[in-house]
Amino acid sequence: MGSIKHYRAFQIEPDGHVFGCINLVCDDDDQAKREAAALVLAHRIELWRLDRRIAQFDLPREAARQ
Repeated sequence: MGSIKHYRAFQIEPDGHVFGCINLVCDDDDQAKREAAALVLAHRIELWRLDRRIAQFDLPREAARQ
C-alpha cells in the first residue's frame, strides 16, 4: 500500500490571480489530476504538489467566452 500525498488545486481568475485553494489528498498524481479536472467549473485550475506544478486545467472554450 502506497502512502497518501497532499496536493493543492488553485482556482485562478482570468487575470491570473489566485482566489482560492482546495486541498486534495490522493494516492498518486493521476488520481489528483482526475479530481482537479473535475473542479473546473468557472475558473482555471492549477494542481500543485509541494513546489511542483503537476497540471493545469483550462476552462472549456464555450465557458471562457461567457
